[in-house]
Amino acid sequence: MAQRLNESSVGITIPTQRQLGQYDLERVWWGQATVDPQRDRIVHLTIDEINLYALSTAGIITAFNNETGKKLWSTQLGRGNNISYPPVSNSKYVYITVGTKLYAIERLNGEIDWELQLPGSPSTSLTVDEDTIFVGTLSGRVYAWDLEKLDELSNESKLPAWRERAIRWTYQTGDAINTPALVTNRTLLFASQDGSLYSVTLQERQLAFQFETDAPISANLAEDEKSIFLASEDQNLYCLNILNGIVRWRIRTSFPLVMPVSVLDNEVYISSKKNGLFQLSALSGQEQWWQPLGSRFISMSPTRVYATDELGNLLVLSRTDGAVLSAVPLRKFQVKLMNEQTDRIFCASESGIILCLKQKDLPFPIRFKNQDKYPILPEVVPESAVKDPQAETPADSENADN
Repeated sequence: MAQRLNESSVGITIPTQRQLGQYDLERVWWGQATVDPQRDRIVHLTIDEINLYALSTAGIITAFNNETGKKLWSTQLGRGNNISYPPVSNSKYVYITVGTKLYAIERLNGEIDWELQLPGSPSTSLTVDEDTIFVGTLSGRVYAWDLEKLDELSNESKLPAWRERAIRWTYQTGDAINTPALVTNRTLLFASQDGSLYSVTLQERQLAFQFETDAPISANLAEDEKSIFLASEDQNLYCLNILNGIVRWRIRTSFPLVMPVSVLDNEVYISSKKNGLFQLSALSGQEQWWQPLGSRFISMSPTRVYATDELGNLLVLSRTDGAVLSAVPLRKFQVKLMNEQTDRIFCASESGIILCLKQKDLPFPIRFKNQDKYPILPEVVPESAVKDPQAETPADSENADN
């Protein structure tokens, strides 16, 4: 049965393939997330290697296959209106906090496996691997929770009474944790409102190094194989050796850095709504170009960078020199995902219409991170019939455009 648009989506026009073709883009798929039209709006989009997750203010999470657009499931969490941070996932579960509760949701079917009342209020997004979930709190404490132990306690109906048994370690900083943690092979890195970056060993909870800045750190951390990139409200971007915290380079800007930093293919992207988008060399910090109209990095392809402007349009920029190639009017799709995984462009209206766009001449996704986690792609394009590219009504089982 065809899936209907949410009532609050009336007046929002889904761009046709012909319209997108003017910008050398095409629509891969579109779909409708589950929302409560009376009091709800989409606030977060996030992806993993398989799925796209849309999260609403009422606590409804909807999962789509991020390549085909097939709607997989939707789940209501709590009583809503306590959503602050996007979900994270590992190979089995999707994890999300609602208020002070942590939920573990089956990644395949959306069923809630367990929930945990946390001992403190989360202050940033979670970080998870296959063994541990890390929670930063307003009190400045970081908790490392043993996932296997949480599963065991849940199966024995011992949560939350025996939750302390699942805490591997905690670490106290001087103020609220501001950034989602980054996990390396050996350490956990996270930043605090006290202006410090902490690197703590995963097993012994020993401080590997601490790096201090002159102002709070509110922009998400970024990393590549050897470095961590730290943007501070002291107007500096620092590139540090990820093992010992020694400064590789530093650049000073004319504005506080509060927007997330992206590092892909030896390129660093920093931005400010009022001061534009910059591309820097990850090796030296040298500015390679500046685009004053750009306000936030969205994604990139081998030849292009996609960004938003201050009005919410999608800018298509030359990756070589930052020149504006076109501006796509997507202002009604206010929620745009900063995608560091692939070249795909994901955006959503607050009423729950989800769009996936791509460059026309790229049949398969270009992957920038976590290559080993993806399923193997076919070597040739399947010969299945291509759907009418102007069709505007997705079905529950299939809402792909190609």
